[in-house]
Amino acid sequence: MKVIRTAELVSERVISCPKGGFVSHRLVLESDQTGYSISKTVIPPTGRQFWHYKNHIESCYCVSGKALLTNSLTNEFWAIGPDTTYVLDNHDPHYFDAIEETVLICVFNPPLAGREVHREDGSYDLPESRFKSPVYEVKGVPFDKVKANDYNPNKVAPPEMQLLETSIWEDGYTQPIVTYYDPTQDMYIVVDGFHRFATMRSSQRIRERENNILPVVVINKEIGDRMASTIRHNRARGTHNVELMSTIVAELVEMGKGDRWICQHIGMSPDELLRLKQITGVAALFANRSFSDSWDAENADDLDDDEAPTFEQDADGDQRLAA
Repeated sequence: MKVIRTAELVSERVISCPKGGFVSHRLVLESDQTGYSISKTVIPPTGRQFWHYKNHIESCYCVSGKALLTNSLTNEFWAIGPDTTYVLDNHDPHYFDAIEETVLICVFNPPLAGREVHREDGSYDLPESRFKSPVYEVKGVPFDKVKANDYNPNKVAPPEMQLLETSIWEDGYTQPIVTYYDPTQDMYIVVDGFHRFATMRSSQRIRERENNILPVVVINKEIGDRMASTIRHNRARGTHNVELMSTIVAELVEMGKGDRWICQHIGMSPDELLRLKQITGVAALFANRSFSDSWDAENADDLDDDEAPTFEQDADGDQRLAA
């Protein structure tokens, strides 16, 4: 048993958080081995703050003060005052406006290690030592709460789809659907596992046996990272649709992702990326991109296959493909 008094905390447990200008008293931490952490947070009325705990689930109890809590995705808002609790059970990105000094008791899962401060994206870092693979948190969700993404470049032939239906009927679902939860739609968007999802949609016997429940895991990533994740899951399986693949790459380029990022995150070599751009002829892939003259579309066919391109840095500091 432990008794912890805020006034007696050691200095290492009193953390000044620059993003928001508040002080966090870390009462219970990972080292206390409770499975969660508890902080007393005093938030001054210094204006709207943005927080997004992508790596943690947070619940807060308001001890004193007045504030306005706003879901930044849905624009729903709530008045926060004494004896009020709010729960960010979907890693909800949110704004917090302290109207007067507000004192919160905050519980985090997984627990804070002790000295975390907010990153630019409003989250707390999660040390690799405490990373937990999504597969350990499989949950069942209603089938009608799951929907396909619109960018999957992987296709499976009808015979294999029939075999998949037979496999799921005989063995059950042995792999969860990888999803992203979109709070604006209150839907789980498929990142990987579309064909397992589609099998339930098309097979009445499986749907009835499973009580319209799909096993899913949830990853919390931005759209560009989700696209890259889908491609990584797919590249070793099925047949890629070149047109859809080129559309994804075009969208990643428009998001500001550089050639190096695209190659590293979707497992594509620089040569593959360049050839995809040449084969598809999608104008968006070339927009605002600079290439060496030796790698333009007119003379690229004259190059040997083993002359793999490398990256160089342009005047703006961006990565580009070069000979």
